[in-house]
Amino acid sequence: MSRATDQPNPPTPPTQLDNDEKRILAECERESLIYRSIPLGLTAFFATQYAMSRNLIKPQGRWIKLGASLFTGYLLGKISYAPTCRNKILTQIPNSNLAYAIRGVEARHESVNSDEQQQQQQQPQSYMSRKSKDPSEAVVFLPDPVEFDTHTLPVGVNQYGDPIYDTTK
Repeated sequence: MSRATDQPNPPTPPTQLDNDEKRILAECERESLIYRSIPLGLTAFFATQYAMSRNLIKPQGRWIKLGASLFTGYLLGKISYAPTCRNKILTQIPNSNLAYAIRGVEARHESVNSDEQQQQQQQPQSYMSRKSKDPSEAVVFLPDPVEFDTHTLPVGVNQYGDPIYDTTK
């Protein structure tokens, strides 16, 4: 039996980005290049060139080393701007599908018919929806339903999503 047949719901296809999401991602791309990637790349390039001139690094393969340092600085600049871009998305477009994906919450779809709404209301929610614009606020997940024949029942969930048990019983 394959794993694909074990899953009750097939994974949903990714949604298309709307104009606001495209605009914010383009801003993030441009700002990460200007404010992080170019400065870090050039700093790494000139630091490598200085180290070669002082014989701290052997000058054999000079252009390969300079190119590698430039590329490494560029990548570090792009990676270091990711949290800033994530916060920008969560603060400027908090109700977009991209913001829901960053939070790890199922995106809301505009066109849901009444049958699907009834099924969603009958199924237990695996998250608490919150109307907060603070991107640093943690998303709290509820525990999965527990059978009643167990001896311990969770009374809550900690900040990491682990169940909390009452140990006074």
